[in-house]
Amino acid sequence: MHSEIIRRHNERVTNNDIVFFLGDLGFYASANKEDRGEGAPVRSIDLLSQMNGQFYRVRGNHDKQSNKLYTPVKSINLDISGLKIQLIHRPEEADIENNHLIIHGHTHSQLPTQEKLNSYKIPVFFINVSIEQKDYYPFTWDELKAIYDRWLHNHKNRKDIQRCLLMQLPKNKLEIVSSNI
Repeated sequence: MHSEIIRRHNERVTNNDIVFFLGDLGFYASANKEDRGEGAPVRSIDLLSQMNGQFYRVRGNHDKQSNKLYTPVKSINLDISGLKIQLIHRPEEADIENNHLIIHGHTHSQLPTQEKLNSYKIPVFFINVSIEQKDYYPFTWDELKAIYDRWLHNHKNRKDIQRCLLMQLPKNKLEIVSSNI
């Protein structure tokens, strides 16, 4: 399966593309963990070296110092022309008060999309980009933006959401949020 995931990734990603891994890239399991269904003893860092792209990684719950995949980065915040986006592993840890779109992993094949109301009763949209969501192919930004735009276009509170977006100053920004937890 590892070689197929690498093939599908490299089929869509060039070495010049920016790739955001939203946690649980993998983990090095011992032979006895493999028996419990926790993965084969393969060093994920070796798999990453075979994949195209320039990587930014967010820590997942299986990314530990012992498997050399630990990163202090808990989330990445993007501001693309006023659309505030948070890239995070666990959707339940998302900052829905300060973002319009949450792109996350962790939940595997559950709920491809969902929305939650923030304290202002403005819907925040979530997109699950776990590898199982797209038959083990990575999402492109154009695909994610199209999913968000379709949701926004069809939403009954579209005008309130758009007004919230328009209140933001247009700018492009990348912020990496880290913690030592």
